[in-house]
Amino acid sequence: MGITINSIGLCENKNKSVKTSLELCRRAAEPCIKKSAYSKEDIGLVVSVSVYRDDYFCEPSFSSFVQNDLKINHDKTDSLGPKTLSLDVLNGAMGFLNACQLCSAMITAGKVKTGLVVSSDLVNGSISEKGCPPGFLPSGAAMLLAGEKNGGSGFKTFYFKTFAEMQDACESYAFHDKDHMTMIFKRNPDVEDIYLRAISMGVSEFLKKEAVGLDDFDMIIPSQVSSGFITKMAGILGVKREKMIDVTREGGNLFNASLPVAMDHVFKCNKPEPGQKALIIHVASGIQVGCVVYEF
Repeated sequence: MGITINSIGLCENKNKSVKTSLELCRRAAEPCIKKSAYSKEDIGLVVSVSVYRDDYFCEPSFSSFVQNDLKINHDKTDSLGPKTLSLDVLNGAMGFLNACQLCSAMITAGKVKTGLVVSSDLVNGSISEKGCPPGFLPSGAAMLLAGEKNGGSGFKTFYFKTFAEMQDACESYAFHDKDHMTMIFKRNPDVEDIYLRAISMGVSEFLKKEAVGLDDFDMIIPSQVSSGFITKMAGILGVKREKMIDVTREGGNLFNASLPVAMDHVFKCNKPEPGQKALIIHVASGIQVGCVVYEF
């Protein structure tokens, strides 16, 4: 069974009119579900990968609010109706790939029919003047994954590697300041070079493990940090720049929205042929590198 991307929904909040993470999620998830081949009753899993949520709250899970807001099998009085499991996966900008692996495993195992992954990182509280700017764009994104019994398309190999020796390159944390919560971000000025060093080592190990080369892929979908970052990544990988999917935005990193925004572009603009393959390469704090093969 191939686990494919059935539909994608986006809310980029360009004019900053959306003030809460929950609203960002809803504006992305509603069109995602509407465009899909499935109903809300078919969604057996909702996974939120939002790291920065409204007022920095952690419990209960943000995904439970998303599920209730979207009215996905939310009727607590109906004991015989379809049920949906909701949970959070918090792993920086690697969260979306982690959630895709989780959904793929649960669909393959027959535990759920479809899985909905949502992201809506938004800092709506104070930022300490001692720290760096957040660096990411407050974008909402949703992706519905489903199984195709007779198809060979979809997510294939998942690979994750953590370079703990580089973990101090970037960090963020919340603290109480005069009776309210504030957030502080710290990043090494050379963090992008550190990311690239980790990518070089991680991708090399992945290719060796899978006995494949970069020429075996029709396109590469990187973390949408910046256009300059993607150009540097093409250089360290030794591939042509035009092979890299670049949907970066002015003003910040697309963060957890990188994959859905890039895949939405690929489906609409590149119109890949059946059998073509993409290598997804993401990098995140930790420092982590994730490589995923997707066949169209």
